[in-house]
Formats: sequence, C-alpha cells, structure tokens
Amino acid sequence: MLLEPLELQSTAKRSLERSNHPGRIILIHTGVVLLVSLLLTALDYWLDLQIGTTGGLSGMDARSIWVTIQSVLRLTQVILLPFWQIGYTFYTLKVAQNQPAGVSDLWEGLRRFGPVLRLKVLMAGMGLLLTLVSAYVGSFLFTLTPWATPMMQKMEALMSTSTLDQTALIEAVTAMIEESVVPIMIIFSLCFLAGAIFLFFRFRLAEHWLMAHPEGGALAALHNSKKLMQGNWKAMFKVDLRFWWFYILELLISALCYGDVILDSFGIELTMDAFGSYLICFSLYMWAHMALYWWKKNEVAVTYAHAYLTLCPPEPKIKE
Repeated sequence: MLLEPLELQSTAKRSLERSNHPGRIILIHTGVVLLVSLLLTALDYWLDLQIGTTGGLSGMDARSIWVTIQSVLRLTQVILLPFWQIGYTFYTLKVAQNQPAGVSDLWEGLRRFGPVLRLKVLMAGMGLLLTLVSAYVGSFLFTLTPWATPMMQKMEALMSTSTLDQTALIEAVTAMIEESVVPIMIIFSLCFLAGAIFLFFRFRLAEHWLMAHPEGGALAALHNSKKLMQGNWKAMFKVDLRFWWFYILELLISALCYGDVILDSFGIELTMDAFGSYLICFSLYMWAHMALYWWKKNEVAVTYAHAYLTLCPPEPKIKE
C-alpha cells in the first residue's frame, strides 16, 4: 500500500537533499525540451515562408520538398522528445533510491529505444482505440437523448419528401449535422474523459516499471502497472491532489503559448507581426516554465518515484 502523500513528499525532499545538483538537472532537461521546441518553431515559420514563395505549377517540385522537410521536422519532435522525457523518469528513480544520478541518466530513454518505442506505440494505439470507441458510443447515446429528437423529426420529414433534389438534401443534412455538433461533442468528450481516466490510472506506472527493469518489455510494463495500480488508484489520486496547485500553475503557464490568440480574442493587438507576437508569448512561457520546474518539478517527480518504489520495492541497484 502507498504511504500517505505528505510522507511521500517528505521522503522525496530528503532524497533530493542527498542528490547532486538536482536543480541543474531539471534546468538542463527542461531547457533542452524548450530550446528544441523554439528552434523547430522558428524553422517551421521559415519553411512556411519558403513554401509561400513556390506558388503555381512551376514551384510544385520545390513546394513538395519544403513540405516534406517541414513534415519530417514536426515528426522528429513528436518522436524524439518522449524518449528524452522518459529519461527524466529514470533519473528520478535513481534519486529516490539514493543512487548516484546525473545528466547522463537523461539519455536512458534513447538508450532503451526499442522497448520505449513499443510502449509508446501501444499506449498511442490504446488512445486511438479509445477515441474510436468514444465516438461510436457517443453517437449512439446521442440518439437516445432529447437533443436528437429535432434532428430525427427533420430527417423523417426529408425522407418522406419525394420532390427534394439532391443538392437541397445535402444542404439540409449538413445543417442538421451542424446543429448537432455541440451535443455530440459534449457526449463524446464525457465518454473519452471517462475512458482516459481509467487508462491513465491503470497504466500510469508503466514508464516507471520499464525504467526500473531494463530486462523488461513494453507488454510487461503495461501488465505490471495494471497489477501495481489495482486497489491503489485512490491512494495515487490523493498524491495527485497533493500537487493540485502545481498542475494548475503548469496549465496557466502553458496558456502563455497562446497569449497572442487570447489577447486577440479580447480585441487586444500587439504592434508586430504574427510570428513576433508568438515569439514573445513563447519566450514568456519558456521562462515561466523553467522557473516553475526549477522550483518544484523535482520534488513532484521524485514523490511519484517513491510512490512507485513503495508499491514495487526495487532490486539493490538499477542496472545500467
């Protein structure tokens, strides 16, 4: 069983006090993520400018090349950053066990590329399946609600009208679908949220298990996470509630990335072009994000590492 959240947090603080330069580690880890994101955003903007100069049939070949490069860069960010992120999980596990830990541990996700990739693919597959199931269930539940009654009545009326041409029929059906989008999305979101919470608590320790067991695989990580979380999800939720303020601050800081859009929605325009406005907002986000993580991220992450180690006592030492 898990320890009380306050005890886990106190244990995490003691572990960090015994570790070497934890503040520097989190700054390096977060700085790499933010700088890579900033660099790729700038490259993406530059590529958009290049694509904009290749109009017409004569520029089709050049446009295809630039679009391909842009897609590869975006895909590279999506694929590689999760491996860097999971390396930080390995670092926190070593800190929690009072083992020597340093910057080199952040590369552990890339060193275990195969198992980590398979785990990410399996989890992405579950997310895709959840989306499809939620869409199907949401659509079915929508037909049982009062929201569907007007649409069904209009549909019956259309089907009984023999003089309606195809164009008018398409326009009528499109209008009915547009009227139903909001209630359908509400039902779909509720279904998806329920499934996502279930999967999140069921497999939330999969990455910890995989990093603590280099001999293990992705399927074993998912299976053992399910076993560890059985009967413990309420206790883990209490740990989450312990850091509710951290997650709210993280969410608010993330909104800074879209500060230009938010200001524009209030009728406030910055006196610069779109990219300059985004760059300022992203810079504010970057510094605020770094400050929050330097202040508390290690404590939060090592607390979860201790929660994992409480449920799954480690071997004498994590194998390198």
